Amino acid sequence: MNPTQLTTIVTLIAALSVASERLVEIVKGALPWPWLKVPNPNPTQEGYRQALLQLLAVVAGILTAWLASAAIPTDVGIPNDVMGKLALGLLASGGSGFWNSVLTYVKSAKDIKASDAETKKLNLQLMRANVQKVGP
Repeated sequence: MNPTQLTTIVTLIAALSVASERLVEIVKGALPWPWLKVPNPNPTQEGYRQALLQLLAVVAGILTAWLASAAIPTDVGIPNDVMGKLALGLLASGGSGFWNSVLTYVKSAKDIKASDAETKKLNLQLMRANVQKVGP
């Protein structure tokens, strides 16, 4: 995968993530369940509330990916079928843990590319130095 495709995919998932998060907030505000909006001091009830919010985020992510399917580029390696939309929706609903992982991956890829460029630069300098030694 080339850097342009990676950038396109990360940007696409970021946009879908923001849109699906807004959809979750709209649905939370529209539902007549005040307990969904406020953390519960009972750990068991809070666990159920968080699980329902995660499920809502997954549904919102998949729905957002499906609604945005016409705007998804076809040349970045994402299948243009139900499984592609499902995968994008699940990734979009990943939350901050997912984005921390993505940022770590992108930073590592950038560091590797910078290291490769530095190695090529040093090799070129060494070749020039050797040519000057061999020269007249």
